[in-house]
Amino acid sequence: MSKHFTKSSNDWLIKEKNFASEKQGLYESLFTLGNGYLGVRGSLEENPHGSNRGVFIAGIFDKSEGYVPELVKAPGWVDVAIWLGERKVAVDTCKVLRHERILDLKKGTLHRLTKFKTPEGKILQLETRRVVFSHQVRGALIDFTITPFNFTGEIKVYSGLNGEVTNAGYFPRERVKHLTLVRMSRSDDHIYLEMQARDNKTRIAMAATTVFNNAPLVANRVNRIFGEKVTQLITFKAEKNKSYNFTKWIATYTSREGYERQLEAATTDLLRDMVYEGVEACLSHHLKEREKQWGQIDIGIKGDQKAQLGLRFNLYHLLIAKPHHDPTVSVGAKFLTGEGYRGHVFWDTEIFMLPFYIYNYPDEAKRLLMYRYYTMEKALQNAAELGYQGAKFAWESADSGLEMTPSYGLREDGSKVKIFTGEEEHHIVSDVVYGINNYINATGDNDFLYKYGAEMIFQTARFWLSRVEKRRGRYEIRKVIGPDEFHEHVDNNAFTNYLVIWNLELAVRLYNRMKKHVPDILKELVAKLKLKEDEVERMQVISKTLLFPYDQKTDLIEQFEGYFSLKDFKAGKPDKNGLPLFPKGIDESKLERTQLLKQADVVLLLYLFLDRFSPEVKKKNYRYYEARTMHKSSLSPCIYALMGLETGDHHSAYKYFLKTAYLDLVDANKNAADGIHAAATGGAWMSVIHGFAGMKVRRGKLTFTPWLPQKWQELSFSCFWQGSWLTVVITPGSITLTVKAGRGVSVMVGEQAVDLLLGKSVKIKLK
Repeated sequence: MSKHFTKSSNDWLIKEKNFASEKQGLYESLFTLGNGYLGVRGSLEENPHGSNRGVFIAGIFDKSEGYVPELVKAPGWVDVAIWLGERKVAVDTCKVLRHERILDLKKGTLHRLTKFKTPEGKILQLETRRVVFSHQVRGALIDFTITPFNFTGEIKVYSGLNGEVTNAGYFPRERVKHLTLVRMSRSDDHIYLEMQARDNKTRIAMAATTVFNNAPLVANRVNRIFGEKVTQLITFKAEKNKSYNFTKWIATYTSREGYERQLEAATTDLLRDMVYEGVEACLSHHLKEREKQWGQIDIGIKGDQKAQLGLRFNLYHLLIAKPHHDPTVSVGAKFLTGEGYRGHVFWDTEIFMLPFYIYNYPDEAKRLLMYRYYTMEKALQNAAELGYQGAKFAWESADSGLEMTPSYGLREDGSKVKIFTGEEEHHIVSDVVYGINNYINATGDNDFLYKYGAEMIFQTARFWLSRVEKRRGRYEIRKVIGPDEFHEHVDNNAFTNYLVIWNLELAVRLYNRMKKHVPDILKELVAKLKLKEDEVERMQVISKTLLFPYDQKTDLIEQFEGYFSLKDFKAGKPDKNGLPLFPKGIDESKLERTQLLKQADVVLLLYLFLDRFSPEVKKKNYRYYEARTMHKSSLSPCIYALMGLETGDHHSAYKYFLKTAYLDLVDANKNAADGIHAAATGGAWMSVIHGFAGMKVRRGKLTFTPWLPQKWQELSFSCFWQGSWLTVVITPGSITLTVKAGRGVSVMVGEQAVDLLLGKSVKIKLK
């Protein structure tokens, strides 16, 4: 076994202590390996009953008989099956004497040790170490060791590529096959499988070889084809208490990368290059890249190992999701970890995940926004199909940007229910613009703003011009869904309306700024969009007159018109994971008649626009809505953590942070088997950096107002700001800031201005 497979310290390790069939799906999601190009669920090699294996490649969608285009399950390569005579050695066919798996977050390696006892009494141990490379995104390996403890005899190993993969269908137990076989081949040194998506004809190529490392012992190896599976069968004579080691190498290419004609050559060449380079060298390159990545994104918490491990788990999944290879690909609501939401992109990306990328990988953040730009043509089509002008970004977006929200879903009893989010949850339009503005504030990337961002800002503003209606002598937005999806078809949702006001204000400011500073660029853009001066004037008028449901007497913002007239229930007692239960006497089929919320709505608005609301307004609304929020969405607890800190509810803030960080680790929502909740991973980062570190952009300045939980002795991290790289170390009594790269910058610590010079550390006492 390679020395590089040694494990990191415990504050980097996520562990599975025994095998439980009902938790297979959970651990498959938690233990996903990836690099932004590939996502490989942490399924067991023998593919036991109940497993939901999955290899996903960013950007490959297909519809076929599916209800909407969905992220395609690529051919599987985790398959490694051990046979003793006619007995397959697996957790569902043998007695499991010992089982442990460990995900090493730091190294990006998945370790397994399972000791089996067959019904015939034979005891055998399987150890595996799995890696999806970070330095070569198309490469991966499984290193595995087999040890027979109480017998000598023949062992067969089937190690292959499996094209017999299907996605979950619309109805229970229904399956959809998106891939058809193009070709498979077998040679002396490898096997090859090429499949094609049925609709868009994207081809996926995989090559693999399994190397027996116990020289000079010779194993018999033959390649076999079983339908759409191509497998290497390795047979060897094993001796009791001796260990036998193998390395399975895998290479993947797709026609998306432009290798249409040389797909097989590119894939097999990469495979041979990796095998030639060897395990030690490949792992060394991988670990150097991973060390560099963690050096950039890690957040250190001293004094609270639970918080440290939970946070690193979330950082790990954000890290392995960044699609650095392709600006036409975004990050879906489940990353590349499962079939949940069919791989679609939601507002989660711009509001909850983008901040992490902005302050750690600004180039990646730009690529995520470029994805929206590349889907502009379809955003215009989405708006037109609803009878509006401008750009309406899809509530659920796949590869094209067309609206992909299913029209119907299924209740638990199997009956169909109409889904209105694609038709009414229009705040996505301004959520994208909020992400653009967030990126510009942190980077100062005016080139992006003028070339791409301005077009999106103007076209979304144009959408709102056509979406508002004049009624009762004022402008309104009727029949929408806000972030709280318990309440549909509402009028004048405060969150939506305020974002529209801000979106229109931003468009007007940008128009005037470009008119003054880059008139030639504006002239070209105006001609391209056929943007008229009177449209800009209307933007100004509507931004000043659009209804915002705020009660000056109580300082409460009404979530939507009529909300305060609904039956008032408060959230019930917490369950074992700290999430509230429904109160007694509630009819869960009629939640729209109550003031109970699915998730943060008004409170999210307050967080996004901290400087626009008074401390009193923030505190009163936080208290009112916190008591009525059910947190039935993974997007919710982090916002209450952030606003708890903003309003002085520090105890609740820490509690909500832990709920966010451990949401999937404890399977709080009972659906982590469908994939990691991507928004929660971003929310965990936001809770710590924007929350406990108090790092926010206020009045154009990077500002720090820290508050550390009682256990925390030190909080340390790095961040990107306006072309410079800063390190930050916070203790209960001080904050130390250093510009590590770039140029000197000015920041604020509370109300104190601090000028930072390159390479010089400044330590400031905290009051």
